[in-house]
Amino acid sequence: MKYFEGRITYPQFLKYLVPSVLTMIFLSFYTTIDGFFVSKYAGSDALGGINIVIPVTCVIFGTSVMLATGAGAIIGEKMGQKKGREASEIFTFITLVLLGLSLFFTVFGIVFLKPICILLGSSDRLLPHVLPYAFVIFLGSIPMSFKLFFEYMVRTDGKPGVGMAMSMAGLVCNVIFDYIFVAVLDMGTFGAAWGTFLSITVSMLIGLVYFLKFSHIRFCRPKASGRVLFKSCTNGSSEMLTEMSTGITTFLFNVIVLKHFGEDGVAAVTIIMYIYYFFIAFYMGIAVATAPIVSYNVGSGDHEKIRETTRYSFLTIGISSILITAVSLLLGQPIIHLFVEDGHVFDLTWEALKLFSPVFLFIGWNVFLSGYFTALGNGPVSALISSLRSLILVVVFILVLPRIIGVTAGIWLTMPLSEIVTVFVALYLYRTYGKQYMLAG
Repeated sequence: MKYFEGRITYPQFLKYLVPSVLTMIFLSFYTTIDGFFVSKYAGSDALGGINIVIPVTCVIFGTSVMLATGAGAIIGEKMGQKKGREASEIFTFITLVLLGLSLFFTVFGIVFLKPICILLGSSDRLLPHVLPYAFVIFLGSIPMSFKLFFEYMVRTDGKPGVGMAMSMAGLVCNVIFDYIFVAVLDMGTFGAAWGTFLSITVSMLIGLVYFLKFSHIRFCRPKASGRVLFKSCTNGSSEMLTEMSTGITTFLFNVIVLKHFGEDGVAAVTIIMYIYYFFIAFYMGIAVATAPIVSYNVGSGDHEKIRETTRYSFLTIGISSILITAVSLLLGQPIIHLFVEDGHVFDLTWEALKLFSPVFLFIGWNVFLSGYFTALGNGPVSALISSLRSLILVVVFILVLPRIIGVTAGIWLTMPLSEIVTVFVALYLYRTYGKQYMLAG
């Protein structure tokens, strides 16, 4: 199996990216759709309640994406070396590991549901919206984990279109179920959570059928390997850090904004995060589409193909960064109006978005380079980039900047400044540790 034969044109490369980009956009819509329906039919407190639970989904998704990307790089390299049996053994083994972890999340989350929600920063006013949403999310740990895992793995198997079909089917189901449960049956956040649970299950089942009947990577008798598991975890640690740190960042934003702006501020944070998740999906799509190509060609020794793929990716990121930033500023008000009408929440959100939007000029480079080093099998460098942009610098800036430049500017400039600092580090690391691929050919 080869991803491309010979040289390709830039339009061909863009055509290859489309399924992965759309898949990540559809994935970003799951929580956004919940937020849209509950904000329209249950109010801004319900919207804020969903945001309180986001760190939980980040833990679940973070574990899944760690194993998917970390093992995916190993599997892709094995396939490039024509070792299909070993690739299938690793795939089956990692699948069983993920199943065990997902079961643990379900049991632990349900047993300690209320303490977890309070720990995440829920106020008494938001708790009635938070508890039912969190309960169903924990209950859905297995389908949530495997939906994402299978979507990553079908790209490793060379079938990004299957991943797009999975996401599209789930997205359509999510809209239908949310409308029924939230708009018609007036079930609030509980209904929104069930809409997400059922739609993700549909998506997961499509992926399961693909790997049972149609894939090159097949379920087989697994070969347990501590070395493979360790390498998968370390190699995918950057992607896990990205997801986990998103949860930590959301938690910190919720706590600080709740303190200064109350529950309306949490609703504003929720809308900003929805916009953020939507636009970052473009960059995530580029990263996850190119990663299997890079890992496959590391195995086959085709460094020229790695260089070609990287060059086209940089060009795409440069163009999309400018366009996305312009859209967030020029169309920001109509986008916010999708969730709330004019009022205090709208004013808080628009003021925040104007300060926050420059993040989109820089984030694409960091997301791509982190994924690039994961695909090369260089987990530590990838983890350094991810931890800087989405954890270390965010924590430092959000604690320090409000004291220096004021609460509003300090909070909403935290993520743009974190990405700006990280991009210089990431480009240095690329020139230092990716040089042999950059100059190959």
